[in-house]
Amino acid sequence: MSKIESAPPRTRRPRSSLTVEGILDAAELVASQGFTALTVRAVATELESSPMALYRYFTTKDELVDALLNRVLGRFVVLPETGDWIADLRRFAVDHRRLLSEHPWAINALTLNPNPGPNALPIGEAALRILRGAGISGDDAVATFSGIIALNYGWSSFVAGKQLADDDSPMPVTTGPHTHPLTGDVAEAMSRYGSDDQYDTVLGQLLAGIAQRAGDPSPA
Repeated sequence: MSKIESAPPRTRRPRSSLTVEGILDAAELVASQGFTALTVRAVATELESSPMALYRYFTTKDELVDALLNRVLGRFVVLPETGDWIADLRRFAVDHRRLLSEHPWAINALTLNPNPGPNALPIGEAALRILRGAGISGDDAVATFSGIIALNYGWSSFVAGKQLADDDSPMPVTTGPHTHPLTGDVAEAMSRYGSDDQYDTVLGQLLAGIAQRAGDPSPA
């Protein structure tokens, strides 16, 4: 009578083989499949390790999340200024939005995290430096920078949600004479809500307002 061979027991990764970067690599992989699923246990499973081994590096889930978000922000590349502050500000906004679009799983977490980490500082510094070159400082600079960031987070959140739903069909509208004729007129444009060209339109309007205010600092 032959014996049934059992599968060898699964061995866990030695603690000494873990690194902070390796843990963050695994955490990003887990988060990209759904940020709500990001837990220390899920990351440990991805690494074929134990949660206790990870706690040597990150004592809480919040510490792990903060480190992961800080890592994302560290990928923002601050480019040299060209001397054309409007062009530089546009490029800053587009690059920041691109960073968010490349990490859609991080958008909500970054929005809700008021202190996402030290890598946020160079991003803000770059924007404030561009604005200072336009003569915009103090409260006006903070408000302007916040407005650009708010546009990008809001726009990116909508696009991420739309992509998650995988809904590229036109928005259903009723075009009868007594219903919503104006909405019916823009049905095709509505189907592209969140597109790059529409973002460029909104950003252009925002930049035009900023430029006008910089040229005429009197209250609107």
